[in-house]
Amino acid sequence: MSSGDQHAVEARRQSNLAFSFFWLNPEQRAAMSVFYDFCRVVDDIADDINTPTEAKAAALNAWRADLDAIAGGQAPKQPLAQELAPVVARFGVSVQNLHDIVNGVAHDLEPREYANFEELRQYCYGVASAVGLVSIRIFGCRNPRCPEFAEALGYALQLTNILRDVVEDKRTYGRVYLPRDEMAAFGVTPEQLALPTAHPACARLFHLQYFRAKHYFNKARRLLPAEDRKNLQAALIMAAFYEDILEKINRSGFQLTEQRVRVSKFRKVKLAVSVWLDLKKPLPKLAQPNRVAVFGAGVAGLSAAMMLAEQGFAVDVYEAKNFPGGRASSLRDAPSGLTLDNGQHIVMGCYHAFLRLLGRLNTRDRLAESAGLDVAYVAPGGKWSKLAAANLPAPFHLLAGLLSFSALNFSDRTAIMKLGVSLQYGLPPSENETVATWLQRHGQSKGAVRALWEPFCLAALNEPLATASARLLWETLRRSLFGAKSDSAIFFSRVGLSDLFRPEAEIYLRATGGSLRYGAQIGDLQIEGEKVRAETSRGEPIKADYYISALPWAATRSLLPTDSPLATQLTKIQPAGILNIHLLSDRKLFDAPFAGLLDSPFHWVFDRTDHLPLERRGKEFLYAVTMSAAGEEWLARKSEDILTAVKAELTRYFPTVREAKFLRELVIKTKDATFAARPDAEPARPGPHTPWKNFFLAGDWTATGLPATLEGAALSGEAAAKAIDEAIR
Repeated sequence: MSSGDQHAVEARRQSNLAFSFFWLNPEQRAAMSVFYDFCRVVDDIADDINTPTEAKAAALNAWRADLDAIAGGQAPKQPLAQELAPVVARFGVSVQNLHDIVNGVAHDLEPREYANFEELRQYCYGVASAVGLVSIRIFGCRNPRCPEFAEALGYALQLTNILRDVVEDKRTYGRVYLPRDEMAAFGVTPEQLALPTAHPACARLFHLQYFRAKHYFNKARRLLPAEDRKNLQAALIMAAFYEDILEKINRSGFQLTEQRVRVSKFRKVKLAVSVWLDLKKPLPKLAQPNRVAVFGAGVAGLSAAMMLAEQGFAVDVYEAKNFPGGRASSLRDAPSGLTLDNGQHIVMGCYHAFLRLLGRLNTRDRLAESAGLDVAYVAPGGKWSKLAAANLPAPFHLLAGLLSFSALNFSDRTAIMKLGVSLQYGLPPSENETVATWLQRHGQSKGAVRALWEPFCLAALNEPLATASARLLWETLRRSLFGAKSDSAIFFSRVGLSDLFRPEAEIYLRATGGSLRYGAQIGDLQIEGEKVRAETSRGEPIKADYYISALPWAATRSLLPTDSPLATQLTKIQPAGILNIHLLSDRKLFDAPFAGLLDSPFHWVFDRTDHLPLERRGKEFLYAVTMSAAGEEWLARKSEDILTAVKAELTRYFPTVREAKFLRELVIKTKDATFAARPDAEPARPGPHTPWKNFFLAGDWTATGLPATLEGAALSGEAAAKAIDEAIR
């Protein structure tokens, strides 16, 4: 045996792959040992930094010649090739796959660039997927889906390798196995990869690579054929090791160094046993990772799209506008040169689905997060009060906050605490009960309603107490104010709402085989028996296996047959409006991030000065005023009249308004900002499933059990994504 071959044997003994060989029968183990030695030898040829490139190319060509000899039934020259020949014959191994491996490692003869992922994918196919395609022959797999499984798993393993070794590859070999277009998108240069911990942009780039690797791990799971699971035990163990490495990298915050992330021997045993035990359980029935078309790039649509992309699907999102976010988006105001949100959307700590969406996009750091509830209120005349959770475990954090909330008296606090006990241990309100009757039934005082329940109901449900659904408020309160201390925390976006999602949504979808197409309006939905197909307004066919409409209910209804029961059901959902007024002032009006206005038709005012360019801060101050549940009497008013009214109201609360000069004033009326969260709306809210097997619904107006919030939208997207699997069970 040559010294190179001996080195390959020793490397095999130390590898993750060698550990998985234990689960093979003796014949398979011997065959895999020879095959792995071949992989190790050709890889070492390309990696040898002490041998000239011409000599390495000649060594690889010698292997190509030996493989051609094996394919032609001739005797190869190299000893290891002679051992490989009977393995090829016995297990029906494709010699082309062996050539693909040699061609893959040949990429490493000299440092090269990969302009995009397609170029990198071809490299990964050779050095990893082709290895899997040979392995499944030795494992005895016969299902026609196994090659797809092997190819997907190969990408997952190699992408994990690339991420794990990114520093070593750059420092030792001068190699960069990352697509240059993605590096440019995150502002990363090849030189920075030698010390990525010094460059925060590298961690963002690495998160994208992590997400793509997860996509392929999950895609492989979906392609796993039940009848070949036991034959693939070694591959599944290997996958478990590498996915564990991938998650360790993620948990480190992508603080990668030249020190490799490894899996301990004890951990390997634990993972292998876990795989062995899983093989004794029925294989979960999962949809094949085909193509999905999502209509709408709002929160619901992006939530569905990102979850599906992570789960191995290729997802195309079609958005009629030129920006993401839907109703949670931003607009460019030309007169002021500012980016303004179309509405003031807050995020609470209990918005777990929405935070998962930002986690998948790696944009959660664009939120200004707080540790707990902290809400300022102001009454006419400028009398301030604050509801702030104490640093205590639930429910004492809220109890302490209520005791210090000066807008309440003793009887108000007592009433609130009694209702809190009912929220935790009592029965929910009836489905037809309004918030007003529910609060009255629980003996809530006028002061409690004025300072707590009414502001919260208007903010969360966008509906007056007299008509709002008590069941929806009950569920919202349970999750937020009366949940854990962190659940009641309020977060604000540091950026325009659309910038919570861009450019990452487009980059991540493209990285996993999908797309985000702006300016693409849905034109028609054709019903074909139990399925649908769609096209854009330009008549272009939308090719997909599954479709999700994450459009508003009225737009979704317009796509359906007018006589369908679902279309009739959606006519029962009614809209509710919101008024937003943006004011650019020459002076500071108050000293708080936001404030609730007690006893005013305008409910909240937000200081958004942090959205101004740095050079304008201190000279100009940006505020946004919100009127929730804006009725037709307000929405029908002229903008000039609304501005007069809002400035008059603000003067009652903030004396400095009298002297303020407003440099820009903008009124945004949204008549269908949310669905009307009334008791009679709940039966009309559909779930994610429809009468058509490949068509699903998402949107905050669907049956989430929550009002029209960012969390409701994100939850609906996740529900639609899960419904694709549910539909085949």
